[in-house]
Amino acid sequence: MRNYFTLTCLALILSSSLHAEDSIRVPKVAAADDGFVHLFNGESLDGWSGSATYWSVEDGAITGKADGTLKRNHFLIWEGAPVRNFELRLKVKLSAKGNSGIQYRSQLRPDIGEYGVSGYQCDVVVKAAKYHGMLYEERGRRILSHTGEKVVVDPAGQPWVIDTMTVNKPIRDEWQEFRILARGNHMQHWIDGQPTADLVDLDESGRSLEGVIAVQVHTGPEMTVQYKDIRIKYLPDDLPLILPSDVQIPADAYGVRPQGRLPRDWKPPVFGEQ
Repeated sequence: MRNYFTLTCLALILSSSLHAEDSIRVPKVAAADDGFVHLFNGESLDGWSGSATYWSVEDGAITGKADGTLKRNHFLIWEGAPVRNFELRLKVKLSAKGNSGIQYRSQLRPDIGEYGVSGYQCDVVVKAAKYHGMLYEERGRRILSHTGEKVVVDPAGQPWVIDTMTVNKPIRDEWQEFRILARGNHMQHWIDGQPTADLVDLDESGRSLEGVIAVQVHTGPEMTVQYKDIRIKYLPDDLPLILPSDVQIPADAYGVRPQGRLPRDWKPPVFGEQ
């Protein structure tokens, strides 16, 4: 896979903070009958790299804590080879004011700082239903779809909402099951079986088709996030991509609201009015 050598070398450097071994220790776990492999052993952070200041294991779960003084987001990074097509299932519990996320097909970014990552993220934000489970791009195109939006990102990078889905109220301080499915340039998210994001990325210059898996502690208020039962099923690398000619964006599709402060009279662009 491309970037394998670079990613592996960086992971070797990153691993020194949490354990003293001189090489990556990726657990040798065979796939279960359902095809899933566990990425976390429930006891230690073997196979993961991150700052011991923020990451530990408590009560059988990966636990991230921030005291409200973080200057930038920090990540705990899975040390395995870059992942392309997969299904990821895991359980997450987040404190009321917390903000976290599950990175996938992401890139290591030592230029940002230690344990820096950019790329696709399944957002975990229990204080805001429109963000909980959405598809965000860390250090990239930012919000690609809010929770409940079915989106096509056109070849120029504009995300269009082509349909919507029911949004459930987030649950704070309780375990929820997240599911991420990435096949070619089609990404889908679920929380407790409810779809939260469904996106086709036609932007060849902006999208990522493979990369690392990581979890996040976010700047902002004091927070605690926990992850457990992390399982992945690897899918074939050569799954076909969806092409622009395969997609018909309806005339009434509208642009995803960008992140940040917008003018009071801002209105989303409409695809058929271009």
